[in-house]
Amino acid sequence: MVLNRMSVVEKIGFGSGDSAINLSMISAGMLIYAFHVQIVGLTPVDAGWLLLLVRIIDAVTDPAMGWATNRYKSRWGHYRHWIAFAAIPMGISMYLMFTTVGDTYEMKLMWAYATYIFNTLMFTMVTIPYISMIGVVTDNPDERITANSWRFTMAKTATLLCTSLVPFWVTSQADQVQGYATSFAILGAIGAVCLLFCAFTTREHIEVEPNKVPVVEQLRALVKNDQWIVLCSACITLMLAFLVRGNIAFIYGTEYAGASFGLQISIFLGMWSVGGIFAAIISKKLTKHFCKIKVFRVSMYASALMGFSIYFLVGQGEFLAAVICYFLYCFLADLNTPIFWALISEVSEYGKKKTGIDSSGISMGSISFCQKLGMGLSGIVTGYTLQYFGYSADAEKTPEVLEGLSLSLSIAPAIFFLITGFIMKKYIITNDYYNRMMIGFVEEKYDNNNEINSNKAECQR
Repeated sequence: MVLNRMSVVEKIGFGSGDSAINLSMISAGMLIYAFHVQIVGLTPVDAGWLLLLVRIIDAVTDPAMGWATNRYKSRWGHYRHWIAFAAIPMGISMYLMFTTVGDTYEMKLMWAYATYIFNTLMFTMVTIPYISMIGVVTDNPDERITANSWRFTMAKTATLLCTSLVPFWVTSQADQVQGYATSFAILGAIGAVCLLFCAFTTREHIEVEPNKVPVVEQLRALVKNDQWIVLCSACITLMLAFLVRGNIAFIYGTEYAGASFGLQISIFLGMWSVGGIFAAIISKKLTKHFCKIKVFRVSMYASALMGFSIYFLVGQGEFLAAVICYFLYCFLADLNTPIFWALISEVSEYGKKKTGIDSSGISMGSISFCQKLGMGLSGIVTGYTLQYFGYSADAEKTPEVLEGLSLSLSIAPAIFFLITGFIMKKYIITNDYYNRMMIGFVEEKYDNNNEINSNKAECQR
């Protein structure tokens, strides 16, 4: 088996694609909820249902996009031409998502749905090919983690534009509606350029023949892939944790932690990106010395512990304590991120070895849907939590409301981080297992109890 290595230019190009994706995802995850509630004027519950209902579309579009990318091949390969084609529409969708149209509540709500749907369709057209590319740019599992470390370092650096500069700019403007629109016109243009750069600088080194297996057979094979089921389940709870925390961060920072508009709120929100940058660097170093699955699980348990601790460590108006604790919360949670996205191609290859049927396209699309489903469910959790504690953008912030904000940022996400760690105890594809599987040492049954116990033991040492 030839283990391909990527050039520095390819790694930068690969990372630039995720920079653009994260500009869209973080804006749709961290800022869109606060924008709809505080600027557009939607109720917390309506804003929450918006995030979920639009994701139902992804139940069809994500697997369909995965099927299409796996079945049809251009002279560029299976994936890069999709990214190039959708780059500019993706940028436009980011801008439209942060505009508001109409004088009535109903018209504003309809515009919010329309623009969010447009963004999620473009996001699908870009993201499914992108996350599939890691399986064809190299077949070396260590190189995949390295590429993902580059990717997430660049992505988190780009998201500083969302998490820091956008709040700073918007909250410094008299007209915050126009401030959001201007910010995302610029970010949309940056995102489009990054996607085009990704499409033109990466290469698909691993030849993948178009998949002619009927969809029904692929679906049957997919449900037999036990590791795909584990990863999908973990993806939902992980995104729930990330986005329950992200949805409430702007509101928590300004109304509970006491961050002033401008510099302080940009510093607070920027801790997600700063923590993620450090996490991507440290994660690679940790996986050189420890089992990657163990690093993943421990990061989840540590994140849960940090979340519970924030509730007791940060009091109302304690801005400095909030910044420090939020940085640690984000750093610990993001240690898993390069690992998680390297696992996606591995579960597809595992399923192909186990069943003899290549369902990788639908597998990638389904995992992307689980990611978005977790994001959508986070809106419901956030919306009903705020409603339960009586939160309203214009109402007085009573002690009960402030208590709800604290719980929403600290303990609610911590519960989902903890669940994710428990789910990943069922994941068995270590680097050693993957290498033996790919070169043929594991040939018959991948659910063999001795094999599973051996791999569990490897990650528990």
